[in-house]
Amino acid sequence: MDWGRVVRGLGVRPGEGRIVGGVGLFFAILEAARGFGEVGAEAQLLARFGPSALPTTLPFLFIALGTVSLAVSLGYAVGLARVTRVRLFMGILVGVAGLLLAQRLVLAGGATGIVPVMWLTVFASGALSLTIAWTVAGATFDARQAKRLFPLLTGAAIGGSFTGTLASGPVARVAGVETLVVIEAVLLTLAALLLWRLPRPRPRATASTTARGSMLGNLRVGFDTVMRSPLMRLVALAYVLLAVLMFSVSYPFLISASSAFPDKVELATALGLLSTAVTACSFVASLLLANRLYARFGVAVGALALPLVYLLGFGLWIVRFTFPTAAAVRFTQQVTQRGLSNAAWSAFYNVIPADRRAQVLAFNDGVPGQVGTILSGVLLLATVSMVSLEPVFWLGIVTAIVATLVVLGIRRRYADSLLAALRTGLAEQVLEGAPGSMPLQRPEVRAAVSKALDAPDPGTRRLGVSFLGRVDDLTAEERARLDLLADDPDPAVRAEVAIALARDPSDPRPAAILASLLGGDSDAAQIAALDAAGRVPSIVTPALIDPLLDVASPAVRAAAITAAAAQPGHAASSAASLIDALDDEARIVRNAAASALATRPDAGPHLVGVLRAGSQRAQDAALTAIPGHAAAVRNDLLAWANDHIERAEVLHRARASVAAWPQRTDDRDFLETVLGQRIRRSEDRAIASLVAVGAPTAGGLMRRSLRSVDPDARAQAIEALDSLGDRQLGHALTACLEAAGEDSGGDPLSMLKQLTQDDDPWIRTLSGRVLQSASNADEAEGSMPGQDLATTEIDTMFVLRRIPLFAGLDPEDLERIAMVATEHEWAEGETLIREGDLGDSMMILTEGTVRVVHVDPDDQERFIRTYAAGDHIGELAVLRDRPRAATVIAQTGGVRGLVLGGEGLRAILRERPEAAMAMLATLAERITFQ
Repeated sequence: MDWGRVVRGLGVRPGEGRIVGGVGLFFAILEAARGFGEVGAEAQLLARFGPSALPTTLPFLFIALGTVSLAVSLGYAVGLARVTRVRLFMGILVGVAGLLLAQRLVLAGGATGIVPVMWLTVFASGALSLTIAWTVAGATFDARQAKRLFPLLTGAAIGGSFTGTLASGPVARVAGVETLVVIEAVLLTLAALLLWRLPRPRPRATASTTARGSMLGNLRVGFDTVMRSPLMRLVALAYVLLAVLMFSVSYPFLISASSAFPDKVELATALGLLSTAVTACSFVASLLLANRLYARFGVAVGALALPLVYLLGFGLWIVRFTFPTAAAVRFTQQVTQRGLSNAAWSAFYNVIPADRRAQVLAFNDGVPGQVGTILSGVLLLATVSMVSLEPVFWLGIVTAIVATLVVLGIRRRYADSLLAALRTGLAEQVLEGAPGSMPLQRPEVRAAVSKALDAPDPGTRRLGVSFLGRVDDLTAEERARLDLLADDPDPAVRAEVAIALARDPSDPRPAAILASLLGGDSDAAQIAALDAAGRVPSIVTPALIDPLLDVASPAVRAAAITAAAAQPGHAASSAASLIDALDDEARIVRNAAASALATRPDAGPHLVGVLRAGSQRAQDAALTAIPGHAAAVRNDLLAWANDHIERAEVLHRARASVAAWPQRTDDRDFLETVLGQRIRRSEDRAIASLVAVGAPTAGGLMRRSLRSVDPDARAQAIEALDSLGDRQLGHALTACLEAAGEDSGGDPLSMLKQLTQDDDPWIRTLSGRVLQSASNADEAEGSMPGQDLATTEIDTMFVLRRIPLFAGLDPEDLERIAMVATEHEWAEGETLIREGDLGDSMMILTEGTVRVVHVDPDDQERFIRTYAAGDHIGELAVLRDRPRAATVIAQTGGVRGLVLGGEGLRAILRERPEAAMAMLATLAERITFQ
């Protein structure tokens, strides 16, 4: 048998086997212990009181169980913040084992009054052990692993329970019912030892950490987190209702079972057999059904199944209540709970930051769950004096209906909660936070604003004017200050004054100020005026904007597009005109056109046309505009996204094959990089499409989270993605994202030959070069016609891609840089850069080494550092537009390098943020090691 295939079929991926096996065994041992203990405790309890006393005894026991469990859970929550978790869990398990052994000794002495206490101990510790197990699982696996592996852990737990319940009857016959709790104690001790040996999960990056504090503060961690989360509030309410439902089923079932089996051993055997059947079916459901159910319909559907089963079960009991129907409902309820529902409820906790997850789980298990247990006992007490159990059944039906509605609410909020969890990161709060409000009516604020109007810095003056323009009750002095600033030397300040004065429609000065700025020859003045015109369209005529739509400056063109789009009915704001601007060479212009198109009701079909036939940069720009039109073009958008998912899947296999190519060359490495870039582009476009359909405001958040270095953030993003928009497309995309690198890709030679026929010209060219350089040149013949790109610059591109600044660029960008870069050679001792010279170029060293020196005021030369092949120098003078700060001298003979003009560098940094980030990283590294 191919065990590897079996393991993969269960959803376990390479590298996960040991940890999954260890946690699964931990689950199995705990549930085996629980199976032995609960069968033994229930059999002794039913035999101790008998059918006649149970109706008055059970409700009080339920109340006691809820109270004890509540106290234990609160203590557990405090312990989580004060004790190392592994030590806490081990201490609890060993402590419960010791308590059970002590109670067994008391029972051996003839004190049968200990039986209810033993029952309480077994069931309270059983609930706590389940909380511990899922806490361990939640700390070990992320949100996506939870969806995939939690059903497997449930199967392991069910397997353990199967063993415990099946063996309970034979053990009770041989050694007595009382021995069952002794076996539970032994197994709990074994579970504690296993927990100590489990691999520790790596600490995860979280938004905050839970510090040790007061006992009340520790208890409030879980409560406050639940109260702040709409999803967790519903989960807490559901826990109350489900606890009421569970004991409303247990109560009639236990009464019926005690009447049907008056003998203690026969009762233990019957309960063990029923539990065994439940366990076996739960195991099958967990392994074969739960994963498929979650993958197709989402984890919320697994949670919804449980209240529906309760609803149907109580309906059956109203029609006919006998031991067979009681056993059937109990069987179905427990199979659903164990096999389908438990893992789903546990998966919901992955929307909580990892540092607070255990406290929230402990709170919900300990407070809402136990409040529900107590409430069920109180409600059942009210039915004791009634002739039949029918009121209990009606209570169950009403509770099940309410629980169903609550779970439906949970299902609706699950994806939103995942997005909210992603937004808890500091970066997301900065990027997506809402603007604040300035309390302008407060005297100290008005005084600060007034002072800002006299600041020497024009940015401060502009900010002061902006705040003052929002005030309705300007004083005469403040109006006079605004009048003076209408002649401010800074154009941005004058434009802001025009906006402030435009609040009076009869004032002619705003139009005059902006007309003056627009008619000048300063880019800064025109941009400031166009920005003002976009915010207050009524003070500028279209005739003043039109000439600026075709100027050379990208910043001015972008501002003109925004201003024209704000003009109702202006020809330049037509959808066709804006669509053309999506293909502008400048990113800032493309972004301005996309922003204008995002709010145009007639732009949807035009944007779809760009997605189908536009250039790559036009498609990227169109994607940022599409969320506002997603409903109108949904089908076209999803079809386009599906094409990109299929493309990514093909390229994943191709990249795996190329990685397996035996000859490692520059061509092969470059091809692998290009395939990775194309995969990422296709995945990002599919992500953008799916988010546009399901959560239009979360596109940037999703893309950032999916590329995050935090595994929890990535897992939550994928899970949210799987829950948004079109479910079928979401499944396809998440499968593509998660399966990256798992496919071997097939025969490398065959795949490379296929790639020479690819639609992408760079993939065709590079795959042909790989085949051409291979030793089996005769087999490579016939692939070369696929090279339809001129590659005279490709050696230069190989050099560029080794530089961190350019490593992340697409081959098209590298080719453009290679075409404008010039190659130079310097002899030993020759000066490449001279301190104090005005320079507008950057140099990339390809061979040799250079030394950097600085001449002190006393003409002493001070050595700074050396640079070698792969380093770039001279970029600071380009970025700062200032003289060179040091001299660079060739240290060895034959120093070679590429020289890139300053405008080319600035264009790269403007258009490619990844290049800008790479340059910042390089500069930071140089500062660190100077």
